[in-house]
Amino acid sequence: MDVLLRSPLGGLLARPWLDRAGLFGLERWYFPLSRLWAAANAAGTDSVRFREEVGAPLGAVWTDRRLRGVLERHAAQSRTAAQARSAWETALFDGGAPGDAFVDAGLLDARRRAAGSRHMAMRAAFYPLLFPRRPPAARWRIDAPAALEDDLAAPLAEPERLFRQPLDVAAVTVSRPFERGDVRERWLRAPTPANRLRRRPGSEHLYARLVEPRHGAAAATLVLGSGLGLELELLTLSHDPATRLAAQGWRVIEPIAPYHGLRATPGCYGGEPFYAEAPGAAIDLVAGHALEWALLVAWCRASHGGPVALSGISMTSFVAQQVASRCGLWPAEARPDAVMLISHSGSMEDVTFDGALTLSLGLDQALVKAGWSRETLSRLSRLVDPAAEPALPPTRIVSVLGETDRWLPFDDGLAVATAWRLPPANIFRYPLGHLGMPVQLMRDAAPFERLRQVMEAA
Repeated sequence: MDVLLRSPLGGLLARPWLDRAGLFGLERWYFPLSRLWAAANAAGTDSVRFREEVGAPLGAVWTDRRLRGVLERHAAQSRTAAQARSAWETALFDGGAPGDAFVDAGLLDARRRAAGSRHMAMRAAFYPLLFPRRPPAARWRIDAPAALEDDLAAPLAEPERLFRQPLDVAAVTVSRPFERGDVRERWLRAPTPANRLRRRPGSEHLYARLVEPRHGAAAATLVLGSGLGLELELLTLSHDPATRLAAQGWRVIEPIAPYHGLRATPGCYGGEPFYAEAPGAAIDLVAGHALEWALLVAWCRASHGGPVALSGISMTSFVAQQVASRCGLWPAEARPDAVMLISHSGSMEDVTFDGALTLSLGLDQALVKAGWSRETLSRLSRLVDPAAEPALPPTRIVSVLGETDRWLPFDDGLAVATAWRLPPANIFRYPLGHLGMPVQLMRDAAPFERLRQVMEAA
């Protein structure tokens, strides 16, 4: 795969057409199949509850008897994945059962990933259920405007309340280490420091993967955020972004985003609440995850020392923007030395009502149906939109944008880079869209090299 992505053939993927093709596949297949898969996770083998959890009626051809077979196969894979995760977590974090001192933590991680991969692949078993009536992309539970504004009254009056919360480094638990290929891995776990995330089932605890070069010490740390719906920690992969960056000498911390993977919301697929329970769930993720990143920065300084940078892409670019905007509220040890924003945009309101992905999902229609307008959403989105000026010096912020990106509109991202007066050398523009950006960054390490230079000069 590495050879392919760096070849001329890989270059064809880093092009604007990939967004159009990807959006078609997500809308037609991935999101509806994921909704069916999530409904099965909640229902087990109960076909009546499965119908309720889907969020829309299935075609009459799908009798309970026909459903039961696929639900039983799915339930078996779901149980296996849950058992593998439980064994992994018990051995790595909870002291383990008698005799676990001799258990290979790397083997348990491999088993967890393999079981997770098989469970995720069960989406394909639900393909026949896309006909004759395609299920919805999400089970919508949009907040009532008045109720959410009332719930957020204190932060709306003083936005700093969302970000000025205690950061307890001593609460971070470090797992047993294990080796995989050329890297050494550990996992971090802690209660989330974000009050509002504690109210979100599944997201009460922070999880993060720590990857280091197996031979030699890393000179710097990179906290690496991921995009919406990405759950790489559940999959069996020979290479991933963290291992690639560790090979370049970084120590990489991959925090698991709320509502995803190890922090998935019961009855939802990875990332679904971010839009299905908007706008409250989106605000809680962006603000809460920013606090979690601050905790990880402080933990890293206490445990390893050296400079620490942050990188957020797509969904977590909003998180990285909040860190750059609000880090002045935190103790010095919780502030990063540099931040990189990848495929970012300046307005949650504009992404919601104008972004190609959110329009495809139908989020704009779901919000309007629930009583939201652009004006009412704008009052709340300022809680997680970038500040007029960053708390971090502009020379320490790197921006990476795709000029044809319509998922997180390019113009808004460029407006942030301009308003924040980032140096020209810190702004990277590529003639591609949203999905092409990860491919481009595998082919071109220049933005990460610039981030390293910025961090070292801090």
